[in-house]
Amino acid sequence: MLFQRWLKRRTARADETRDTSKAKAQIAPAATAPPIRLPETLPEKARLHPDPAQRLAAIEQLDDPSVLVECAIHDALAANRARALERLDDDKAALEEIARRIGKKDKRVYRLAREKLRLIAEREERPRIVRERSEELCAQVERLGRLANWHQDRALLDHLERQWSEIQDEAEPEWQTRFECERTRFLDAYAAHLDAQSKARAEAAPQTIESPSSAPQPTESAPLQSEPEPEGPAHETSASQLSPEEPAAVAPPAPQPDPQVLLERLEKTSAQITQLLSASKPLDHKQARRLLDQSRDLAARHPDAEQVHAIQPLVERLESRLRTQRKHAEQRLQQLPERLAELEAHLAEGELKQADPLHQSLSSALELIRASGVGASQESEFRRRFRALEPRLRELQHWRRWGADQHRELLCTEMESLIEADMPLAALAERLHTLQIDWKGLDKTGSPSNQALWDRFHATSERVYARCRPFMEAQATERESNRLARERLCEQLETFVSQVDWERVDWKKTLHAEREMRQAWTAIGPTEGRVRKALERRFHQSLRILDRQLDTERQHNQALKRDLIARVQALVEYPDLESAIEQTKALQREWHTTVPARQKDENRLWREFRAACDVIFERRAARQQVHAQELAEHLAAREALCEEAERLIAAGAEHDPKSLAKMQRELIARWREVDARPVPRQATAQITRRWQTCREALERQRQAAEQRQRLAVLERLERQAALCERLELALIEGPRDGLDLEAVRREWADLPAPEDQHLQRAITARFERALRAAEDGGELDALRQSFAANGEPRAELCLRLEIAAGVETPAKFAQQRLELQVARLAERLAEGEEDSLQSGLQLLMDWFLLGPAPRDTALEQRVEQARAALAPDPDAA
Repeated sequence: MLFQRWLKRRTARADETRDTSKAKAQIAPAATAPPIRLPETLPEKARLHPDPAQRLAAIEQLDDPSVLVECAIHDALAANRARALERLDDDKAALEEIARRIGKKDKRVYRLAREKLRLIAEREERPRIVRERSEELCAQVERLGRLANWHQDRALLDHLERQWSEIQDEAEPEWQTRFECERTRFLDAYAAHLDAQSKARAEAAPQTIESPSSAPQPTESAPLQSEPEPEGPAHETSASQLSPEEPAAVAPPAPQPDPQVLLERLEKTSAQITQLLSASKPLDHKQARRLLDQSRDLAARHPDAEQVHAIQPLVERLESRLRTQRKHAEQRLQQLPERLAELEAHLAEGELKQADPLHQSLSSALELIRASGVGASQESEFRRRFRALEPRLRELQHWRRWGADQHRELLCTEMESLIEADMPLAALAERLHTLQIDWKGLDKTGSPSNQALWDRFHATSERVYARCRPFMEAQATERESNRLARERLCEQLETFVSQVDWERVDWKKTLHAEREMRQAWTAIGPTEGRVRKALERRFHQSLRILDRQLDTERQHNQALKRDLIARVQALVEYPDLESAIEQTKALQREWHTTVPARQKDENRLWREFRAACDVIFERRAARQQVHAQELAEHLAAREALCEEAERLIAAGAEHDPKSLAKMQRELIARWREVDARPVPRQATAQITRRWQTCREALERQRQAAEQRQRLAVLERLERQAALCERLELALIEGPRDGLDLEAVRREWADLPAPEDQHLQRAITARFERALRAAEDGGELDALRQSFAANGEPRAELCLRLEIAAGVETPAKFAQQRLELQVARLAERLAEGEEDSLQSGLQLLMDWFLLGPAPRDTALEQRVEQARAALAPDPDAA
């Protein structure tokens, strides 16, 4: 504290002054009286020390309930009284004494005492409540399953388990064992019931399927069967055992309700919900839940009905209102303890004006809590406490109607009871003062009292005052001590004001010290009226000097803040945004408060400063938003390319290989163009993977299309080669006269020609050579010579095909294959790697273009095997 150094310096002088004052107050002569000393023991310090801080320190160390009770009632400082009460945690007798004696002196202490007593009473009653609740819950669990209402009882068990969890830890072991045993019994019986139902449906299913006409059909006149509406896990288990594909006859044998009846029930439920929503009183949660469950069940049976669409908004409104009502009820439930304690305090103090509206509000709150189903056990306890207060409320209401004379008669009676009352003098004096104030209050109402009552009251008051005189004298001593304490505070404040360096003072500590000084001044008890005004004038005169300095610094701080606001506002249009942001951050670090002004002025300046800063930072946010928009556009461009590639993949079979390759090259070129533009970092990997997947799929699709094209060319070439070979073999092996060349030419013309012009010219040359051989003997001889010479080239082509296709070669040709492979390896090393499939297809084309050769079945089988390996169907996968 800022004034501690002055307090230490003045302690000695204050002690001397206090000792002198107490010495003068002694009745015995000063020559023979011992010197007055400060209290030394903890009880004395807690009750009698003039310094409130010393009394509080002693209270913190005390354990004696009787001393703490005296401190809680008689200490001059409210904070000390409250702390003394807080030290009495579980002492019921001490708390009752405080609540009885404190009266109107300190309402806060009275309410705290009553609240502690209430908590103690609740702790004392808790074992009985838990025992009764345990017995009730166990009895309810024992009744489960007795009437074979399995689904309802299963849902009820969940509700009972939630209630049991609230008291389980406090329940006795025998109740815990009993509840668990009964719970296990019911669950076992419920499981057996479900198994029996499943077996019964399984046995009934075949018979029902064979004769579906035997199942009972609902009629329009059949009454609507009311089915149980299971809730919770039990409903889910039973519903899961029914397959959605089972016929209606597999369901339980009860007849299905007529759809028209169900729609009528839906309309009736809608009307009930509408009526419930239009009511002004709180919703009954049980009725509302029943209507909600019923509406859902009916809507599930006819989901497409018009009534279902009409009832849906009503269901949503009802659920929303239930949630809102439950939330309000929970809030009211949390407020109930404090508000009940407040009502108890008002009733105990006879404050009917405050107690009456509070009573009505609590009644409405309890009704809301009951209707919402929140905290049933707590609500019943609060309602019991609330009803216990009603007699007192009615009593106060009757008391208000009493006449003034009846009240004065009562005041006289109470004053007479104080003459012999066995109570502390402090409480007696306070009660005397209270009755005198009440009497004066009655006089102010305008109904004068008769002289006999006044004489009676006045004489009794004098006798009670005579009993209180020792206490009054002690009060005078305390007021003298309070005067000395106020003088010390004045001296400390005057010394500080005269010696402080206002240029280098810590303003926050000074303001804090000024507030503590005011609080300390307020905490000091009453003083004599003849010196109170002078001390007040002296204290506030020095305080005004301190306040002027604080006000000067406050204005200076306000001017500094306005200057900071102007400097930030000047940066709003600054062209260099990064520099403006750095300067703004520097100005924010300069913003500080030494001596605060009024809260609304401080808030206004801070809002202006914050608004100017936000404008600058929003410029950066806008630029970042533009950049983010660009990134999003770039990402959208990449996604568009991916989508276009995916569409091309989906329609790939519609394009020929050349057009597909062209479109693929165009997409890759466009991707390279957009790939140079940045995209959001978190989306880069995903869009890249997507494009790579599309690109690989396109490549596979193009290769498949090309392979299909090559296979088509090969197939056409094979058909033409077969015709050529048939013609050649006919010329070589038989007479030429029997050939119908015109028919052969027509057959040749009907065959589809390969798209490759080179292949077409080669196969056409072979065909024309065969035709010339049919007409010219020299050509025929040449054909026969080539027929004899083509065997060896065909064998070599077969080996090459087997190597290209990777199929096995017969053992007798293994050496020849090895030599050919070595030769081909040297060629590949010199010419570069080539596509094995492409080379294999070329070998097949060479096979068909070679010309006639002696038939070799084994060789043809080997070629066919190699062809199957080289040219599989690309669409087989």
